[in-house]
Amino acid sequence: MNDMTFEKLSARISEKLQAPMKEFDRTVEEVARNFRNLGLTAAVWHPDAIYQANLGGIEAESYIGYSRVEGKWGLIVRTIERDRETRAFVSQRVFTLASCGNIEIVVNALKKVRDLARMVADATERQIRAMEEGRGKFDDLRSSGCKIG
Repeated sequence: MNDMTFEKLSARISEKLQAPMKEFDRTVEEVARNFRNLGLTAAVWHPDAIYQANLGGIEAESYIGYSRVEGKWGLIVRTIERDRETRAFVSQRVFTLASCGNIEIVVNALKKVRDLARMVADATERQIRAMEEGRGKFDDLRSSGCKIG
């Protein structure tokens, strides 16, 4: 690497990174589309961090989940930043997986997608059971003349 020049680096990026990155981006978009089209309206987050970084006294942890951002449901990355010393909350950033921009976060997120999909399936089953248990039990609440006391 001692003989690396900008010209060689540019050629390496073009040859080894740009074409595979386009294919990888297509994969990410297709996976994200599968989650967007589910129709579940309940957030589900994988409990394990997918990425950790120390940003000069701020520790950042990123998580993958199925949630809503800007009114749309899908694969979401949430990064929580905390003060390294006090562990106090500093900020949170939320964005779609496809717009993440950090390849390490995206790769680590994709490694957790199968687990997350199983968790979404479990959440779906819980919601179905809750709806079935409540079926017909609340119809009287629709009336303004419903007895409440």
